[in-house]
Amino acid sequence: MDLIHEKAPREAVGRDTMVRFRMQFQAAAFAALEILSGKEVDRVYCDYHDDFVVRRTVAGVVEYHFFQVKTKGRANQQWDIDGVFALKKTGELDTAEKLEAIRSSIAGKLFVHTVEFGDQCREVTVLSNVHFKDEVHNLVADLAAGTSSKKYTRQLIEKFAAIVSPNQPLSPEQVEAARQKLTLLPGVQYIGDTLEAFGIAAHNAIWKHSEIELHQHEVERIARSLVTLVEEKSCAPINGLSKTDIDLATGVGLEDLLQVLSISTQVYQTLQQGGDPAAIKAASVLQRKLKEAGATEPMIEAASRAKVSWDVWFRSARHTFPDFTFNLLLDEIDKKCKAWLLGGGALADLENFVQEILDSSIGKKFSALDTDLVFGGFCATIVRRATR
Repeated sequence: MDLIHEKAPREAVGRDTMVRFRMQFQAAAFAALEILSGKEVDRVYCDYHDDFVVRRTVAGVVEYHFFQVKTKGRANQQWDIDGVFALKKTGELDTAEKLEAIRSSIAGKLFVHTVEFGDQCREVTVLSNVHFKDEVHNLVADLAAGTSSKKYTRQLIEKFAAIVSPNQPLSPEQVEAARQKLTLLPGVQYIGDTLEAFGIAAHNAIWKHSEIELHQHEVERIARSLVTLVEEKSCAPINGLSKTDIDLATGVGLEDLLQVLSISTQVYQTLQQGGDPAAIKAASVLQRKLKEAGATEPMIEAASRAKVSWDVWFRSARHTFPDFTFNLLLDEIDKKCKAWLLGGGALADLENFVQEILDSSIGKKFSALDTDLVFGGFCATIVRRATR
């Protein structure tokens, strides 16, 4: 009889640790998806200075948001003051050991960032799959306000500078700013033992930040690839690396996400440099449709350049030709594009449709039109129809 499962295992810490790490990787991967919006967030550092760090550039100034990911095994468990701050509700905060315990706590380690990074530390956050007790929320609020009816909180406020910066004096303004930077992110649903919840959340986030439509069969692959990407970044050795190389080794950037989403960086950059405000979505749509038609990567890159040429010509021509005439051309291209898509989108047929536009009476009214420009118009229409 096989007794392997009948006896309690001697050590399960390693298995529990791996689950916690997976949740940490999921949290960092989810945060990195905001990079797709092309706004403030441009890099997420993995297991570098903290569990993960979100970098933002706001009005030309770099800011960092530090995260500690702390999880519990059961959903009904909650974090208390001792667990987050290593702070006792009774007694005096009167020994070096007690101050050191708070400095080494979850919140204490985050507060140290507010001193070390100063104004560049935008925020520090404890993220968890479970909730925090009301006493924790109240303590965070009282810290920000600088006052409290609770004795243990008043002591923490009074000793705050000595706790987070024992070797460097802080001004009252620095202390106040630091106390206000701690936030809590409880009950996060997109981290878990499996990738199911993360996959759903990642799918929604990708749509929110880039409007890229994913087929259901792609979601699992992308979710798994995102978490693996963060794991690799978290484990990459950094000794002896330059600052630039550390950025690449530990940080998730746009190029990493484009690779996970199977979007050509060259196609994206071409569209983005051409002024397309939704370059990621446009690149995704073009690649999908043209690959389905049998186009090679060089053909798709040429298509992105053609679309940019069309966009540039379009912005000028719309003010040069009468609206009626110009709209007839756009309508003709749209009809041909629709017919091509409904007909299965064969590459050979696309060339015929382009030539039909050039040979048409409306096409001949625009002397600047050539094969590449009309092809660019088709590409722009493919993208536009995909956004309807």
